[in-house]
Amino acid sequence: MREIIGIMACDQHYVISNKGELPWDCPEEIAFYRSMIKSQIVIMGYKTYEQMPPHFFEEHTVVVFSKKHRDHLNPLVTIVSSLDEFYQLKNLPIDKQCFMIGGAEIATLFLENMAIDCFYLSEIEGHYPGDVFFPIHLISQYQRIVHLTGSCFKVYEYRNLKG
Repeated sequence: MREIIGIMACDQHYVISNKGELPWDCPEEIAFYRSMIKSQIVIMGYKTYEQMPPHFFEEHTVVVFSKKHRDHLNPLVTIVSSLDEFYQLKNLPIDKQCFMIGGAEIATLFLENMAIDCFYLSEIEGHYPGDVFFPIHLISQYQRIVHLTGSCFKVYEYRNLKG
């Protein structure tokens, strides 16, 4: 099975979103995120899909998890409704890395099923209002190291040592 890498950002209280948007402004972290996933396979939930700009789908191989919206998505998107269906996909490019980019429901699904090999979690300095949180308890057993320190954030790399 191919390696799946998680990549997301949160504040110091693990907020990842507020009313469907990032509550902080940290261009340096966005640049890190974009450099990591550029032209790669990205896996996301439907709510995250709705937030992406149209050009995003032309620049990546996109897999969206959705049980309800199977007929309403961009033709550049592959739709799956479960991890089993995802694992059955045969059309994903073998020369690209696979990144799970969120949101919280998809991160929880992958982490609960031990389907993430490595997770890059950017911690944005400060505390922000939010209504969606990263499930940090699900990676507490992973090995954590500092991967990168920026002016307004720190990226922690979590490695699943059991997989």
